[in-house]
Amino acid sequence: MTLETLKNTSGIEPSGHRIVVLPIEKERKTESGIVLTDAYADREDMAQIEAWVVAVGPSAWADQKVSGRWAQPGDKVLIAKFSGLYHTGPDGKKYRVINDLDVVARIL
Repeated sequence: MTLETLKNTSGIEPSGHRIVVLPIEKERKTESGIVLTDAYADREDMAQIEAWVVAVGPSAWADQKVSGRWAQPGDKVLIAKFSGLYHTGPDGKKYRVINDLDVVARIL
């Protein structure tokens, strides 16, 4: 997925130091066709979630003068599982609004 294919259709414009991300759904079936239980899948997702950055607030990472912005729209990032607020956009996708410091890493 790239910035061109990931447009902000969330219906959310983040304010301040907030970021809108679209969590990446994990496959619930193995390559051989075995369906994973929710309990197993939840355990796999426990520590972190991969997500696409959809929109960045105007003052995200503004207090991080040395390192600057950590992620831009279109970047794939790692975030904490329970961070942020959940919102279903008008496009039917489930977005999260998180704090800028909830971005743990950018995935290259």
